[in-house]
Amino acid sequence: MSIKQAKVFTNDIQVGMFVSCLDRPWSQTSFPIQGFLVRGQEEVNALCSQCNYVFIDVSKGRGAITGTLSPKPQSVLKNKIPIEQEQQVKPWRNSVSPIDVKSNVYQQVVPLRKEVAHAAKALLHLRGQYTLAAKQISKGKDFDYRSLKDSVADMVNSVVRCPDAFTWLLRLRLKDQYTHDHSMRSALWAVQFARHIGMNKEDMSVLCMGTLLKDIGKVKLANSLLRKKDRNDEEMAEYQKFVSYGVDMLKRFKRVDTSVISVVKYHCEHHDGTGFPEGLDGGKIPLLARIAGIATVYDACSNPRESADPVAPSRAVNILYKMRDKQYPEDLVIKFIQSIGLYPTGTLVELTTGDIGVIVEQYPSSRLSPKVAVLNLDKASDGYILLDLKDETASRKALMKAGQKKAESVETLAIARDLDPSGYDVDLSFISTIFMKNTRKVLGSILVDGVKESINKEANFIGRIKSYLRSTG
Repeated sequence: MSIKQAKVFTNDIQVGMFVSCLDRPWSQTSFPIQGFLVRGQEEVNALCSQCNYVFIDVSKGRGAITGTLSPKPQSVLKNKIPIEQEQQVKPWRNSVSPIDVKSNVYQQVVPLRKEVAHAAKALLHLRGQYTLAAKQISKGKDFDYRSLKDSVADMVNSVVRCPDAFTWLLRLRLKDQYTHDHSMRSALWAVQFARHIGMNKEDMSVLCMGTLLKDIGKVKLANSLLRKKDRNDEEMAEYQKFVSYGVDMLKRFKRVDTSVISVVKYHCEHHDGTGFPEGLDGGKIPLLARIAGIATVYDACSNPRESADPVAPSRAVNILYKMRDKQYPEDLVIKFIQSIGLYPTGTLVELTTGDIGVIVEQYPSSRLSPKVAVLNLDKASDGYILLDLKDETASRKALMKAGQKKAESVETLAIARDLDPSGYDVDLSFISTIFMKNTRKVLGSILVDGVKESINKEANFIGRIKSYLRSTG
C-alpha cells in the first residue's frame, strides 16, 4: 500500500489537502502529529510560516493544484503570526509564560528488556500502596503517605530510565475497574511528559502523586452519576463536587504535601476559564495541574469508561489537539503529544505492506520508526516478527523471509496508520507477555525479594503471565 504523494509549495496549500510529509523533520515544527488534514486558514498560515514546501497525500484529501507550482516568496518564511490572527488573540493567551523545556536532560534510555523487572516490581508496590491508601482515605483513616511517596519515586525513576516498561505493564490490566486504571495510566502519561520537558524528579513525584489522587473524591459520588454519559445541569454540578471532596479528604492528613493537593484541586481548570471548581484561566492555573489535566483528558479519550478496549491513539491525539489554546495552552498540548508520540507503546498499527503489528519499543529521537512486532493474527501464540523500522533494509529482509511479498515492492516500509483495537481479535495484554520473553525472570525477581503477599493481592495483574508461562513450559 504505497502513499500517493505530490509536492506542493506552501503558498499553494489549500484547505482540504492532506499533508503527509514536510521539507524538514516534524520535530522541528509546531505540528505534533505526522500527517493531518488541512481544515482551516490557521493551519495553512502555520505551514507557510514554517515550511517552504510539503508533500500531500492525494488519496486522503484534495489533490494537488494543476499547473506550475510556484516557490514561496522569501518574506513568507518568517515565523510570524499573520496580522488578522494577531487581532484575534484572546486575553488568556498572553497570560501564561511559555513552558520551560530542558532538552536532553534524560538522554540515557535503558533497554526495555533490562528495565522490565524493575518496572514490574515498582508497579506491584505502587498498586498495592495506592489501593490501600485509596481505601483508607475514603474511610477517613490515616494512611502510610511515606510508603506511597516512596513507591511514586520508584515509578518516576523507572519511567526516567525507560518509559516503555511501565506502559507495557499497565496494558496488562486494561479490563480492570476504570477509575483505578485511569488514575494509574494518567499518572504515567503525566510523568512521561515531565520527563520529555526535563522536569526535575522532585516535581515529577509531586505531579505523579497528585495525578494518582486526583479522583479520590469520586468515592463520595453515586456510581450511577459516575457512569452517566449525558448529565443535566444539576447532575453536572453534583458531579463536579468530586474535586472539592478530594481536596477536603486530603487536607485532613498533615503529611500530604500542599503541592500535591494543588494538583488535585486545579486539574479540572481550563485555560479559557471554562473549567471547575473555581473557573481559573491562563497562568492562574498551576503548571503541574495543567499537565495532570492534559494527561487525564488524553487517557479518558484513549480509554473510554464504557469501552473494554482502548481506541486508536490518533483519535485521542486529534481530540486533544483540538483543545489547544482553549482548554489547555497550545505549547503544552503540542509538547505532550510529542512526548507520547503518535504511536505510543502498545499501539496496534498497519504497515505499508498491509501487515498488522504492535509497537513494542520506542526510540525517543525517532518516534516514527519504532520497533514493531508483526503478528500472525491466525495464531497469535505462534509469536511475531520483530522489526526495527529504523533499519528498513533489515526489516524488509525479515518480512520477505517470512513470505511477505509486498515487502519488496512498497516504496517505503513504514507505519501506514494506527488501528482501533476493538476491530481486531487481538489481546494486547497477551501479546505483551509474548514479547517480554524474560517474564519468568521478572516473576522470579519479585518472589526472591519477598513480596509474595503483594503478588497474591495482584493476582489479576500476573494471571496472564503465569498462564502463558505454563503454556510454554
